[in-house]
Amino acid sequence: MRLASTRTLCREIDEAVLAGWSIADIETEVIAPCALDEEARAALWLYADGSLARASAGHLPAIADTGVTGSSIPI
Repeated sequence: MRLASTRTLCREIDEAVLAGWSIADIETEVIAPCALDEEARAALWLYADGSLARASAGHLPAIADTGVTGSSIPI
């Protein structure tokens, strides 16, 4: 089993979405190999599904060089 933080897995999901992977590919290659409880696994699957839906609507995920996704506006 692979150990990875949720942040890392979300970034890998974002990269997979940008690469055009399907939900089945993301589940098999990113989510399934990780040591996660069922709740975390379900949350990541929902994140992937939502990311794919947003991408199909033209809203691709933004991946920063820092490895942190989201707004770059300082608080």
